[in-house]
Amino acid sequence: MLSRYFLGLLIQILILFVIYAIVLSVFGIKNSIVIAFLCALLNLIPYIGPLISAVLMIVLTLSSNMHNDFNETLPTTIYVLIGFCFAQLIDNFFSQPIIFSRSVKSHPLEIFLVIIITGILFGIIGMVIAVPAYTALKVILKEFLSENKIVKHLTKDL
Repeated sequence: MLSRYFLGLLIQILILFVIYAIVLSVFGIKNSIVIAFLCALLNLIPYIGPLISAVLMIVLTLSSNMHNDFNETLPTTIYVLIGFCFAQLIDNFFSQPIIFSRSVKSHPLEIFLVIIITGILFGIIGMVIAVPAYTALKVILKEFLSENKIVKHLTKDL
């Protein structure tokens, strides 16, 4: 189950990488592949990762267009930021819930609640380890408490 989860993370990074690379390449940003990879990788950090990625992408877009007039640089940066927001919307509403729910065989709402609860209790570190810990807990409960009604209901797909 955990290997499926990490495969899901890899697919999520790949989807974001492709979208970021396309957006950056369309606007002629130098080193677009490297920037796209870094931003996609940083997206794994809940909440703060996308913010760091956005700042990184904006700064690198601005620095890549320093030779241009500011009247060209600003619109390019805004378009790249719009592309970044589009990628985040696709990730947050489509790819992440679908990939995580299929990789750990849980409902997307279940995954969302687990991430939110562990974030409230343990902060960012809790959010990072929430899904793997929840998956491991489900497997352990299925092995040791398989007769319990609640455990049966939660682990029926495992």
